[in-house]
Amino acid sequence: MKQAFITAVLLSGLAGIAHAEDTAVIPFEELDANKNGMLSIAEAGNLPEISAQWSTLDMNGDGQLSPGEYAGYDAPAPAAGTAR
Repeated sequence: MKQAFITAVLLSGLAGIAHAEDTAVIPFEELDANKNGMLSIAEAGNLPEISAQWSTLDMNGDGQLSPGEYAGYDAPAPAAGTAR
């Protein structure tokens, strides 16, 4: 019984670590695949969290995110007890 409890606690901790890695903010430079200094919706396409916030982030409505606009990206909060 004690071993099952310890196993459950360890697995829970590992799940929290994996979730924290999934919600970390990716540096702008890594997303800017064509290195033009702007982030297109296509470049952000694999990140549904950014796509969901696109209309708010694209403050000037030009269909791209500048580094300053991307800085406004509100990544999902990490799991409790984990660092961002």
